[in-house]
Parts: sequence; C-alpha cells; structure tokens
Amino acid sequence: MSKYLFFDVDGTLLPFGQNATESTRLALKKAHERGHRLFLSTGRSPVELDPRLNEFPFDGGVFAGGSISIVNGERIYERFFSTSQVEQVLALAEKEDWHLLMQTDTGTFLTKEAQDVLYGMFLRYNGRLLVIENIFTVEKLEVLTNVTKMIFITKKHDVKRVREALRGSFDIIDNTMGVPLDDCAEIVLPGINKATGMMAILKHCNVPIEASMAFGDGANDIEIVRDSGIGVAMGNGSDDIKKVAKYITGDVDKSGIYDALKHFGVID
Repeated sequence: MSKYLFFDVDGTLLPFGQNATESTRLALKKAHERGHRLFLSTGRSPVELDPRLNEFPFDGGVFAGGSISIVNGERIYERFFSTSQVEQVLALAEKEDWHLLMQTDTGTFLTKEAQDVLYGMFLRYNGRLLVIENIFTVEKLEVLTNVTKMIFITKKHDVKRVREALRGSFDIIDNTMGVPLDDCAEIVLPGINKATGMMAILKHCNVPIEASMAFGDGANDIEIVRDSGIGVAMGNGSDDIKKVAKYITGDVDKSGIYDALKHFGVID
C-alpha cells in the first residue's frame, strides 16, 4: 500500500531559511518514484509557500495549520474565523497593545511597525529572515475575511497572560518561527490543527490512518505526529513532539528524513 507522507516545512523539510539538503531531495524523489503520495503540512497558507518547495512533486497538503486541505489542486476542506472572532481578537489586541499578524486566504497582513519588530526578531534569533510570500503591510489592521489564524507579539514578554485572556475562545500554540516563546504565539480556531487537516485528506482519498506518516519538529506538529500511522519527530525538534512520536530521526540539516523513510521501508 502506498504511504501518505506529510511533511512540515521549516525545521523539517528546510533548515530555517535555507535550502533542503541533498539527502532530503533524494528521499522525496525516491518516495515519489515508488508511488507514495507526498503532502505538505504547514502553518502557512497556500499563497505563502517558500518558492524552494516548488522542486518537490507534492500531491497537495495541509495548510494554515489545518484550516485548509488540498488534494491534486482541489480544496477539499477549509475553516475560517468568523467576523465576530476576528473582531474579538482585534479589540483585545488594541486594548492590550499587542502587535498582530492576520493570516488569510490571500496572504498575511500586518502593520509596518509589527513587520519591523518581527523581522528584527528573525535576524536577532535566527540570523536570517524567514521567506514568506504574499505578506502585506497596512496602516491599520481591520476586520478581514477568510482569516485562518493570527499571530500576536507582546511588548511585555507576557504570552502567558495573553493565553489567559483568550482561553476558552481560541487555542493558543507556541510559535514555530524560532523566536522566543514568551514574546510570540499563534491564535488558532478551537480543535483545528494539522491532524484534522490530514484526516480530511485521508477521508477524501478513502485511505486508512495506518497508511499515513507525518514528520514534524514544533508545537503545531504535535497532533499530526501523534495521530498519524507513523509519527516522526526530527532530531532538532522540541521535547514535546519527541514525547508523542513513534520514532525520532536525525536533524533537518543532516539526513533525518531520508533515514526515517529508509528505516520504515518507504524507500531503500
């Protein structure tokens, strides 16, 4: 039976801000040639993908952290914030003086001030910028449609307090951008994650969960790695994801993906 393989991007397929390794390229090429199905599993929306991913023969993917699922170019699942939910977050962000990024179906929107803060954090903690397509600066954030998630940056290092303010209305997960966890986190719809997006794809393709294999390294990969038939944590991944994985492989900048696919007989 063909495997349905789901790959996180940053920290899994691509070392942060860098190209995929030769071993990763070879691993996906071999898997594709053997008839396995390749899917992305990313927090980005479809229009935000790093162009370096274009070299891989993906059959679709889970996008926006589980809000959108696509198979062979067909969108088979989508969930968006309601207008009232967007208004709730915007009002709280203004009251508490957070920086806010709003990810939508057409791109990510933020103020110039928020962009400067975010890019400064990328450079300070990662030494390079994260490539994000279709990111737009606006004078002021307003209520937008087709919002898939929001990211907030606090000015007082108090993510814990923000979590409490939003508890019960949304799920709050650690950021996966390589910046301090007490400065920045993601606001997502309750119960929506990469695993729900994967399940939508498997159901659409009439494939059992046992045929799935998911790779990840960060907080937004925990559910899909835990719930897939074979969940693989990257060696550079967080302790939390390693706890739920069935297998821990090597680092993203080594041969982690290749070694795991070979270990489970997906490639030779």
